[in-house]
Amino acid sequence: MNHLICAACGAEALQSFNETEQFDYKGHALCVDVEYSVCSVCGAEAILPEQIKRNDCRTRDAWRKADGFLTGAEIVALRRQLGLTQQQAAQFFGGGANAFSKYERGEVVQSEAMDKLMRLALADQPVDVVDWLRVRAGVQKPVLAAGYGKVVAFEPKAGRSTIPAGVGDVGGLCF
Repeated sequence: MNHLICAACGAEALQSFNETEQFDYKGHALCVDVEYSVCSVCGAEAILPEQIKRNDCRTRDAWRKADGFLTGAEIVALRRQLGLTQQQAAQFFGGGANAFSKYERGEVVQSEAMDKLMRLALADQPVDVVDWLRVRAGVQKPVLAAGYGKVVAFEPKAGRSTIPAGVGDVGGLCF
């Protein structure tokens, strides 16, 4: 057993404990199991560097759950269900080369857009992406006036393939 030395008394007697802590996050009470150490000789408490990392990861997963995001374990399961390595998942969904490793370990919380993209990859196919996003965002489907239900492709006038000079041109910038 690896005993660590107490910074207060020098005894090799630190013992690890877990305790549930409650804290406020965006108006919600979250409970997170936190790890710490106590010296069995002098009673001094300490949170060791590895315990800090694990506590931070648990806290980020609690934030994810509160925000409705996938947790690290859920991201691992999603990636495996899709048959992807972490590097392939980063290529597939975007993000840096180490993004999925960090999401899975709880070092980084994915963006809302990344979370939606990952969930979309697991949706029953084929999927109407606009409706899928609308439902998850809680946005009502707009009622379109007659004639606005179809997108009409833009066709430039014959002989004109670009926007005429000066149209939308402000100080050399084109809008």
